[in-house]
This record gives sequence, structure tokens and C-alpha cells, in this order.
Amino acid sequence: MSARRPRRAVQLVARSAARPRFPLVATRSAAIALALRAIPASLAPGGLCAAPAALAVQPASASASKSYDVPAGPLGTALSDFAMQAGVTVQLDARLVDGLSSPGLHGSYSVADGFGKLLAGTKLEIARSSTGVWLVRTRAASVDTPAAADTTLPAVTVAAQNDSPYGPTEGVVAKWSSTATKTGTPIVEAQQSISVVTRDQMTQQNAQTLNAAVRYEAGVQTETRGGVATRYDMLNIRGFSADTYWNGLKQIGSGMYATPQVDPYLMDRIEVLRGPVSVLYGQANAGGLINQESKLPTVQPYHEVGIEFGNDRHQQATMDFSGPIAGDQHYLYRFTAIGRQEDGQVNSTRNERVAVAPSFTWRPDDKTSLTLYALYQRDPASTSYGSVPATGTVLHDPLGTIGRSFYDGEASFERFSRTQEAVGYQFEHAVSDTWKVRSNARYYHIGQDYQSVYGTTLEDDYRTLDRATAVSYEQVNSFAIDNQVEGNFSTGPVDHTVLAGFDYQHMGTHYATGFGSAPSIDVFDPVYGAAIDSPPLTKTRSSSNQYGVYAQDQLRYKNVLATVGVRQDWANTVTSDLTDNTRQWQNDHALTWRGGISYMFDNGIVPYFSYSESFAPQSGTDITGKAFDPERGRQYELGVKYQPKQYNALFTAAIFDLTRKNLLTTDLNNPNYQTQAGEARSRGLELEAKVSLTHSLDVSASYTYLNTVYTKDNSGLQGKRLATIPSNQASLWAYYTIHGGPLAGLSFGGGGRYTGATYSTDNSFEVRSYFLLDAALRYDLGYAIPRLKGSEVYINAQNLLNKTYVASCFIGTYCAYGYGRQVFAGLKYHW
Repeated sequence: MSARRPRRAVQLVARSAARPRFPLVATRSAAIALALRAIPASLAPGGLCAAPAALAVQPASASASKSYDVPAGPLGTALSDFAMQAGVTVQLDARLVDGLSSPGLHGSYSVADGFGKLLAGTKLEIARSSTGVWLVRTRAASVDTPAAADTTLPAVTVAAQNDSPYGPTEGVVAKWSSTATKTGTPIVEAQQSISVVTRDQMTQQNAQTLNAAVRYEAGVQTETRGGVATRYDMLNIRGFSADTYWNGLKQIGSGMYATPQVDPYLMDRIEVLRGPVSVLYGQANAGGLINQESKLPTVQPYHEVGIEFGNDRHQQATMDFSGPIAGDQHYLYRFTAIGRQEDGQVNSTRNERVAVAPSFTWRPDDKTSLTLYALYQRDPASTSYGSVPATGTVLHDPLGTIGRSFYDGEASFERFSRTQEAVGYQFEHAVSDTWKVRSNARYYHIGQDYQSVYGTTLEDDYRTLDRATAVSYEQVNSFAIDNQVEGNFSTGPVDHTVLAGFDYQHMGTHYATGFGSAPSIDVFDPVYGAAIDSPPLTKTRSSSNQYGVYAQDQLRYKNVLATVGVRQDWANTVTSDLTDNTRQWQNDHALTWRGGISYMFDNGIVPYFSYSESFAPQSGTDITGKAFDPERGRQYELGVKYQPKQYNALFTAAIFDLTRKNLLTTDLNNPNYQTQAGEARSRGLELEAKVSLTHSLDVSASYTYLNTVYTKDNSGLQGKRLATIPSNQASLWAYYTIHGGPLAGLSFGGGGRYTGATYSTDNSFEVRSYFLLDAALRYDLGYAIPRLKGSEVYINAQNLLNKTYVASCFIGTYCAYGYGRQVFAGLKYHW
């Protein structure tokens, strides 16, 4: 093995899986800590990071000329890009460049001339200290002596990374991700399709559910249950179910009704990874995963409070505080909270929530970080989880159309109450310049009471809806831990980033469930108040465990990148029926792997090809008593990513072939049993663009084509399309901010979402396509009234034209209306 060589400059940032949301500096100077508070969001973690000396780039000659290609954008980012390309270190007070932009730099310059060109037209200049560090200062400053230069505060090293694999990113373009590889990798280098929804995008669109946050992303179908699924994050990726993760660990539910859900206001970013992911994450659905990254402590102090009102008696209050404790950047905190209440779209229903998320980070030195975080989220009520029949909504009913607000339940019986509590930690320690270790763990508890009356079948008179009841009382406790070792080294001309890990997941649940009948109701003239009998309950206890070991190597030879990963899993489940005093065991194991290769052209174009696998255990046995094998998924993906150097953007395109095998279907020889002869396939094309131009314009656009079909099935579905999955989806969002002139401080945006036609389960009828418009308007009051600096007012409208549409029909003839118009207006103050 050869000595470790410097890697590409773009990778010379000390990436911390314990979340590098702050400059990694070792000094305890109070002056440094106070100055760091002034770092603007555009330059905060990711834009400006202090790299350890072991990773510093060797200084370039001040007089030698070299060709540079620095895109236009914020001045701090331009200085960062130039410093990276020149191989030098820059120090500055971040307040000097706050709000300044640069036209970029293209051509051949010396280091001094290049900095001078970037700073032209500003009140800033460049000087070089006796240590070779380049210093940005105002022209009135003096660096006549080395001592004067060397005492410039704060000493913040400009690094190449313009955003971090974790935490906030300015605008809508994120260039790094932690989800695809677990190592913190540029998105263009990840050989699998991935999108990042930044905090800026969520704020622009005022996303209040996970479904709303990802509705503009390629390949994601968020309307599988329309406007009644606020209590659950129900969505598909590439036509198949997807898992949700929080801070890199799976959100484990009970399999009944107790499913975790964390409010998106508590998140800094949301990453969508498409396709099988078992090689890094273990048992998983074939569609992919959505990883939500929490707002965690920052070095830069941040304080925000807000209030919001809207239609349907919507009321909301938020707060978000972060920064060093007592001015010491070695101890950081964050406290985020939200409270919300509103009427549901369906009559007689409510949404209520309060969530609190504190966190604390301890950094004893620049090699070690420990973050502790917690969650308390209480949902005393949630809107109906019911449905409407297809006849009278999608299909013609001679008596008329069933209203969007129709309630198929009984308010006197309806109940949904969920409490979620979690504590976790993220730890990282750099053992050396080559090796680092990480550990990420979380305990999660869910307590939930649920009972409901729901519609089943519409009678032949076209108005009488039969109904049933469902009751479930659940307690779920889960624990997950992921331990990793990462190494960066070279063997001859090949650079390696290797990852090895062991993870463990446990879930224990105790629940009592029952299903019964309820009186029918007239869908056109409903009369409520009928006596509802609670059904008898069946008590069940279940416990499951998953152990996994995995290894991955990311190799680089010149412009060729390759990734190879392999994993072995063991999973077991014990389910006890406490009512019948019976017990079932399920033991599974699976070997999964993935591989990918790509080539990085100098112009920013990166074509790639990858193969990946997944597995998911299935409960039950066939007629012989043999336990069912896990469902298996496999995907072939061919794509291209383009990250232009002239401006801040990321373009991606992918075609894929994704297949689920071992699906359960009817045993033709024994119809009362099942066999694993089923198979479903999804093929498609995804196009996505994320663009942030001139520090003013953000654009996010996507198009998805899907061909989903059951390729093998014994129950009559073979050759038919998957329910709720459209063949075509498209979206466009644009947001513009005015920085100068009489309208300075005004931001406005809008977007459109098209969803093509979908089909019922048996494909006997079609659900029509629909197109929805969204809009946003925001104004910074500090531009008009200086003493109100930090205050802003805003208004968002989703489904602006209040279009009535059926989002999907999901089981038999059960259908759901989509969200009607939602209007939110609010005031925020941050300092």
C-alpha cells in the first residue's frame, strides 16, 4: 500500500458524520467565537469551514498564472471556489462579504490578480500574511506588519465545499449527500438517483407534511391517499413503497397503525434515494427511502419565532433557537418547537400537534464530536383516515356527486391520539488522518389509540354506504444503532474511501385490535349519531430483530469512479397471539450487493451505471407450513448528472428497470393459501433540474415517466398496472427575490404540478389526471422600516385554484379526494 496521497481538492474538507454544521477550529478564544456568530447563512457550515492542517492544500505561487473557472454567485462562495482552485487558504471576517455577489472569474490569472478581480468594485482588498495566508480586509485596514496581518479576526478558513452533506444549504441546489453512500459524497459522484429538498425550498413552499415537502421531486408519488393521510407519510418512489428514515436510522412502525411521523419544520433537509438500498440499510422496500435530517446545533447563533394563520381555522406557532452556549463554540445547542391546530378537510375532523426537539453538541477538539438529540411530539387528533366510494366521485352516480368534505365516520366514535418520544446520539472521532469511527443510535417510543368508522361498499341504490369499525391500541418501542469505520487512502494510483459497518434494529410492540360492523349511512344526506359497538379485541405481542454487516469501497482512478458494496443480514420475528395463546416464528437471512461506475468529464458531465438489490421479510407460511422467503428487489439504472461550472445548478437524468420478486399471490391449487409466485416491474425515465441563479432565482423542475405492471400474479392482476401510480408526472417551481430598488426585500414564487391518470386496483376504471397551481409571496419588512430588520411577512397558497380532484383509488373501489385550497399567512422574526 502506498503512502496516502492528497485527494481531489473538492474532497479536502473535514467531513463529519456527526454533522459538520460548524467550522472545525480548535481554539477556545472568545473573540473567535463571537466573530463566528456573524457568518451569514450563505457562508455558514459548508461555505466556510476550517480544515485541519493535515488536510490543508499546499499554497500556490502568488505570481504564477493559472486558468480559473469560478461561477457567478455570492462573493463568499466565489472566494471559496477560487481558493480551492488556486490551492490557497483565505481568512476573512464573514461580515465583510455578507450580501455581496460576484460576477465570477474566467481566464488566466495569478493568485493575487484573481483575488483582486473578484473583489473589484467592493470596498475590500487582498493581502498576504507572513504565513502565506491570504487576508480579505477593508481598504482602510493596514497589514504593514506581519503581526497585524496575523491577528485578523476571525480566522475562518475558506474550503472548497459550498454546502455540507448535512444541514442547511442556501437555495435549492444541494451538491453533497450523506444518504447514498453514508460517507458524505458529492451528488454527481453517487451512482444512484438522489434528490435533496433543502430547508430553503421547504420554506419557500411552506411544506407542512413530508408529502408536501417532496411533491416536486422526480419519481415520488405523494397522492396515494389524497387529503386524508395527514397522520401518515404515505408515498411511493418509482411506483413502489418507500421507507422513511430520520437522521440516517429507519423509522420503525408496528405494522398495524402505529407509524412514526416527524414534523418537517424540525428538519434541515430531506433526501430522496431512489431504488433498492439494502446494501447499506438492511431490510427495505424496493422503492427506496426518504431520509429526514434534523435541525441540529450550529456555531452561528440563530433565533426565530413565527406565527401563522390560514383557512380551516389554521393556527400555528414556531420557534427555532441555536448557537454556542455561553459563547463557547465547543458547546452548542438547538431548540426547535412547533404547535399547530386546524380543521380537517373532511367534516367533523381536526388536526392538532405540538412537537419539541432539543439537541446539544459537544466538540472537545477538531477530531471529536458528540451530538445528543430528543423529540417529543403529541398529536391529540388527526383528520379522517376514511375514503369515498368510486361511484359518485370517479364514476357516474345518477343521484349526483359526493362532496369533497363528506365524512364516512362517526365523530362520537372517532379517535386518534399519538404520542412519540425519542432520544438519540451521533458520535464521530477521527482516529488519524486516514481513519475515523462513527456511531449513530436512537430509541423511539410510540403510544397510539385509534378507533374509527369507515365506509366499505356503496349499495345498488347509489346512496347507501355500508360501514365497518376498526379499533387499535398500540405501544411500540424500537431501537436502532449503526456503527461505522471509514478510511481514506490510496493504493498506487487508486484512491479509496472504504466503509465498514455493523447495524442493529429492534422493535417490540404490544397491541389490541378489533374489527366490526357499523350502521350504514346516506352519502347525500348523512345523519350521524348512530350507536356504535366496539368490536372484540385480539391482543398480540411481537418482537423483531435485524443484524447486518456491510462493507463498501468507493474507488477513484483519474476521472473514473467505481463503487462496490456487499452486505449480509439476519432477521427474526416472534409474534404471539395472546388471545388464542399461539406463537409464530420467522427467521430470514439475505445477502445483497450493489455496484456502480461513472466517468467525470472536465465539463461537469458524469454518466453512470449501477446495479442494486433489496430484501424485505414477509410473514406467513405456504400450505406446507414453510415460512415465506423475503421479497427481493433488483434494479438496473443508467443515468447522467451534470453540474455546470458557470452557475449553481444540478441536472440529473436516469432510466431504470426495477423488479420486485417473491410477491405473495393466491395459490391456484389451494385458493385459501398463498404462494410466492408474484412479481411486479417498474420501468421509467426521470428528469430533474435544480438551479439557483444570481442569488435571486431558484428553480426546481422534474418529469417522470413510469411503466408499472404486474408481470406475474395468480389473482387476476397479471399484465395490469399498479393502482395509484401515474404514467406521467411533471412539476415546476420558481422563486425570485428582489435585492435592489424600490421593491427590494420582496420575494415571490409559484409552481405547477401535473399528475397523469391512474387506475383502480383491478384496472376496471381510470382516475382522471389533474393539474394544480401553488403560489408564494414574502416580504422582508426591514427594507421598508429599518427597525423591523429580521421581520418578514408571507402568504402561501397550495392548490391555488381550489380544484376538486380525486387523488387516487387504492383498494377495490375506495378512493380519496386530494387537498383543496390551503392558504397560510404568517409573520416571522429572526435575529
